[in-house]
Amino acid sequence: MAENQISSIERPPPTDSDWPTLIERAVDDVARILRSEAQLLQTSMGAALQRQISSTVAHLIVVAIMIAGALCIIFAAILLLHQWLPLWQSFGIVGLFMLLIGAVCHATLRRYPLVQS
Repeated sequence: MAENQISSIERPPPTDSDWPTLIERAVDDVARILRSEAQLLQTSMGAALQRQISSTVAHLIVVAIMIAGALCIIFAAILLLHQWLPLWQSFGIVGLFMLLIGAVCHATLRRYPLVQS
């Protein structure tokens, strides 16, 4: 055991020629760490983007279905009114009713905004 201590003490200190090797290893380690972090970021961002795209497509489909349903209800109201009134008057009444609803919604949103500034 004493021989092990002596051999480690007698070892000459590292020379200046080891510094370039140490610096090269440090730079290589940092480059590998940065590459792996970039890959992790790319993977997580890709997954998040894919989820967001899927969610957006699903919401667009739901909105399209709701618009189609609203159009069907509007046309049904026009045809119902057409039983008693001419077609142009039916369209006019439904159009005025929709403008009234739009104005009320616009006034409500101006008074109570959804997004606070």
